[in-house]
Amino acid sequence: MVKAVTAPLIIMLKSILSLAAASLITTTLSFAEAPSKLTVANFRESLRPKGFVLQEDEWHVWCNAPILDEQGKVHLFVARFPTSIAFSRGWHSAGEIAHYTAAKAEGPYTYLDTVLKADKSEGSWQKNGPHNVTVVRIPDGRYAMVYISNAGKEKHGAKFPANQKIGMLLADKLDGPWKPATPNGLVLDTPKSPDVWSHNSSVGVNNPTLLSMPDGRFFLYYKAIGADKPGLRRMGLAIADKVEGPYKFEKTALTDNVGTIEDGFAFHLNGKVNLLVTDCHGKGHGGGMIYQSDDGINFKTEPVRAYEAVDHYMPKWPNPARGWSPWVLQRPALLIGKNGIPTHLFAPCGTPPKGKKGTATFLLEIAPKN
Repeated sequence: MVKAVTAPLIIMLKSILSLAAASLITTTLSFAEAPSKLTVANFRESLRPKGFVLQEDEWHVWCNAPILDEQGKVHLFVARFPTSIAFSRGWHSAGEIAHYTAAKAEGPYTYLDTVLKADKSEGSWQKNGPHNVTVVRIPDGRYAMVYISNAGKEKHGAKFPANQKIGMLLADKLDGPWKPATPNGLVLDTPKSPDVWSHNSSVGVNNPTLLSMPDGRFFLYYKAIGADKPGLRRMGLAIADKVEGPYKFEKTALTDNVGTIEDGFAFHLNGKVNLLVTDCHGKGHGGGMIYQSDDGINFKTEPVRAYEAVDHYMPKWPNPARGWSPWVLQRPALLIGKNGIPTHLFAPCGTPPKGKKGTATFLLEIAPKN
């Protein structure tokens, strides 16, 4: 009698547990995809300046890549290079990617290690220091780090800056170990086909930002210069089915900007794909804009103002140093919360306060009012 009752009960319990698990998964997904109080329209008004959070006396700190681990600790990967070298030369010749951590976005940050340095071996595409670091978590639970490098003034082939290329490292944990995604780490070179808008780009391919798409594809955005508009930097896209590639170029540029933009950071928000970029010309110099797209490919819309130069947030600046480029906030990067919504904007500043020599990381909290 007991056996006859037990079997149906076990089946019923399994069914209930399965339904509960499915409900939990659905709830989690819908929470992550729920409409956010933060929108592109109120992004600029949602910013709250927190000041400098990472400043090293002997280093220029540039290209911040903030990301949360499973325990909620903040990991900050940065491109840095010695202040003993001029900024205009150091960023592409003497850089390294360093790893810092903090309990919260405001810091304080502790240096852990240097993840990547230049590869001086013969024939290497990354003989000069890595730069433009971005780190994202991909759907299989691993982490992908994308960056740029170059081979310097090669005797054969393209010379800098046309030889800038994009590399990738992968890791199971943010603490590493980080391993090249391909045999030599290279995932994107300048397109060889003249049908692609960035063919023979005079600045190679740089400013990478990686985004996982709902259909499983990986979108690798980059900056380049096309022959149709010499001197104008625009954003382009290459797409792959696997994170390590191979990546196939979209033939046309994504943006139709008339002034130079760069430093793209791609993110999902409210069902849209967004590109946060630096505005490098005109009244907006030193600030940023957001382009939006329904599919991550078509961005032919007017961008929305996203943030301003640093003197907008700190008009009474105590003893500013003579920086590389006063007041600018470039290389914007977002810290994404566990619910998929951006919580902080990190951006390096060319003019740190207190008479320091090096560029440093400025932080803005993202706190929508409604």
